[in-house]
Amino acid sequence: MPQTYQELQERLVEKSYLSAKLYYDMKAYKSAIVALDNSLKEYADTKYREEMMYLKLNSLFLYAENSTFEKQKERYQDTLDNYYSFMEEFPQSKYSRDVKRIFQTTGKILKIDASNSEANIQ
Repeated sequence: MPQTYQELQERLVEKSYLSAKLYYDMKAYKSAIVALDNSLKEYADTKYREEMMYLKLNSLFLYAENSTFEKQKERYQDTLDNYYSFMEEFPQSKYSRDVKRIFQTTGKILKIDASNSEANIQ
């Protein structure tokens, strides 16, 4: 039985999402970041967007956390940039608690006053 273009497109989106999530699950955070970024660019309006953006943010955070000292500041800054993008798009996210923890930890490491920065977002 032939499938519609819409059904085939959904299967491609799901495959892209699952492939990116696999890198995350394997703790291959650098690969997860690239795969999630590519998937988000290619399928911007996917139903998985919120989860993918969260996985990318968390991957950036964990990648920074596990980086050498020399590279941590830049990588935590990337995490912070992605935090703002995530909060702009999903201010009432189901991942809010974890996202806030990432922000606060990143803020402490970068010596940013998290209470003032957070107030400006809301």
